[in-house]
Amino acid sequence: MIHLPNKVSYPLTAAALAFVAACASEHVPTPTKTEQPLKPANQANNNQKTISNSTLDGFAWNPRPAEDFNKTMSDYARLDSVLAAARAGDDFIPSQFLATQSNSAMGESVRNEWLKSLGVRQQVDLFKQQYTMLPVGGRLKEVRCYAMLFGLENDAALLQEHLLETGKVSAGCTRLVESRAVGADNQLAWRRVRGLISNNQITDARNLAAVLGSPLDGGVGQGAQENLLRDVISPSAQKSPALAASRLQSISGSLNDQQISFAWGLLGMGQARDGQFAVALSYFKQAKDRSQFSKEQFEWFVRSALRLQRWEDVASAIEAMPAYLKADSAWLYWLGRAYQMTGKAAQAQPLFQQATQTGRNFYALLALEELGQRVNTKNNVADATQNDINVIQRDGAIQRALNFYHASADNWSLRKQAQAEWRYATRGMNEVTSLTAAQVAYNNQFYEMAINTADNTSQVLNYNLRYISPFRDLVTQYSGQAGVDTAWVYGLIRQESRFMMGAKSSVGAHGLMQVMPATAQGIARQIGMSPSELYTMEGNIRMGTWYMGDTKRNLQNNEVMATAGYNAGPSRARKWQADTELEGAIYAETIPFTETRDYVKKVMTNATYYASLLNEPYTSLKQRMGTVPARY
Repeated sequence: MIHLPNKVSYPLTAAALAFVAACASEHVPTPTKTEQPLKPANQANNNQKTISNSTLDGFAWNPRPAEDFNKTMSDYARLDSVLAAARAGDDFIPSQFLATQSNSAMGESVRNEWLKSLGVRQQVDLFKQQYTMLPVGGRLKEVRCYAMLFGLENDAALLQEHLLETGKVSAGCTRLVESRAVGADNQLAWRRVRGLISNNQITDARNLAAVLGSPLDGGVGQGAQENLLRDVISPSAQKSPALAASRLQSISGSLNDQQISFAWGLLGMGQARDGQFAVALSYFKQAKDRSQFSKEQFEWFVRSALRLQRWEDVASAIEAMPAYLKADSAWLYWLGRAYQMTGKAAQAQPLFQQATQTGRNFYALLALEELGQRVNTKNNVADATQNDINVIQRDGAIQRALNFYHASADNWSLRKQAQAEWRYATRGMNEVTSLTAAQVAYNNQFYEMAINTADNTSQVLNYNLRYISPFRDLVTQYSGQAGVDTAWVYGLIRQESRFMMGAKSSVGAHGLMQVMPATAQGIARQIGMSPSELYTMEGNIRMGTWYMGDTKRNLQNNEVMATAGYNAGPSRARKWQADTELEGAIYAETIPFTETRDYVKKVMTNATYYASLLNEPYTSLKQRMGTVPARY
């Protein structure tokens, strides 16, 4: 089943609102015993040093004034109508709302929507006035694009980012690209025209081509060539890749190398996503100008070579990537592996070292292991003091976020606003202060934001907050009964729901472990439960762990395939196997669904960190990924 765990829903109860209104100033109890954070285990081969106060800013925060809870809820009740008015071009209603609004995520969202409307309507003077009132960290990209159009910013990187994008972008950024296309990188601009055609954004493609001085429908010039390419790269043409490839070969004499190369890259990407890796690789290699490949085309070029274990082609594809893409942890790691496999071990080591500096992601950890080191979950900073916790709890923006959270009950809109207010409240905190805020979120059982805040630190690390382990007794009990690794279960829950008990996805998956109701019916029959237990914490954990075990047994007892199967369905996990056994990391990297590909990497990385925190026998991430057996 495909889950979208970030889109969850909660029914709002009037009782919850009334309760929180009465108790907004009361202290929230600390979590129960099973919800306390784990103590860090001592690890061998730690390469992480304790951070001293002399090398880093310590705790520092000046609490903002609190706001009356009833006013906060009154503002929230008006928010949707104010946003709608701003989008509709009304200047009075958003202005009135902001005049009485404390600094908050609500205020920022209204000002951003208002600014987008002002941009569309070319209300330059009012736009400039309001833009200066929006903090830098709260400015949406589209608003920044309008600011560039009106001379308030001059960000070459923002323009370059949108020139590089081959799909649809926001209205403001589309106008920015069109206004700056002449004089910008001409090849990039024409590549964007091709990308828009390939994504069926024909109006935007026509407009950009006209700005570049050669209309698509003009019959002459480069625009006419790009129009000729439509029979190869349009969405309808891509549905018949072999026919599109034949057409490309037949019209190649009328096209330049940039056009031909983009087309081969696009057709190669389509074949790779369909599992036709050998054909895909042959298409990619026909491109003479690889600078025309989009980010996604480059990535599928590498994945095709990986799947076939053509290590020289892996290296060649990554070496041709633009610098920004080549610096991604995935391609640093795979280029290092390609060099290892082709007898260039000395060149691999610095690439692995660079990959380890990208955080605690899947490839950073694999690269660390290639360097002979191991996962480290020793905190390098002391726990927050109670005094510092009290300072954060007195902060008005933090209180607003927590008030929304405690009022949300089962209402996702309110929960989503709580998350937005928390992100707003913690923006600008240094890392030590951020970890204190993460502890406050944890103490209030606002688990997803405890993880989110702790995850955003890079130098000061608290693994107990990054990898929280609430409900330990139940998770351990039912993992044991299902015969699955507790660390794997925690890794999956962290990715599925961020420990939000009432989480419900857009497709109906429910609870901590995001089990579909139809799946729950089948599980309940097999293990003697009531289907209604899906909606309880204990029942959800029991069902989810059982399903993990059952999926693993039905997928050749392979944890990587089972993780993919839990997210996208067991039949798809089987379909993605190769005809020969395959390294687990290659299997994961070549999954065609972006969501599932990222999901598998994150769950397995989470599991490796949890195993360390739970003092399980050491298993490296590479061992955990193992080998995926051949399709049978």
